[in-house]
Amino acid sequence: MRVAKFCERNLKATEADEAIRILQRDYQGDVEVRVIDCFRRCLECRVKPFCRIQLTTIEAADAKTLVEKIIHTVRGTP
Repeated sequence: MRVAKFCERNLKATEADEAIRILQRDYQGDVEVRVIDCFRRCLECRVKPFCRIQLTTIEAADAKTLVEKIIHTVRGTP
């Protein structure tokens, strides 16, 4: 199982909290969600939801697209 790390400050500024709810509801067996205090990406943080899986940053315009990108990354599908 892969770990998707979310920035706590990004949760407050974007739809990232919705992405977490979807992941925890529908993809518990694929992704473990963790919330980290701060990733120090302040300009990006206020604009769109993002997370990190290992050293890869995944970002999207909205929560649903972010979840899709996370699942593609975790499952290794294009």
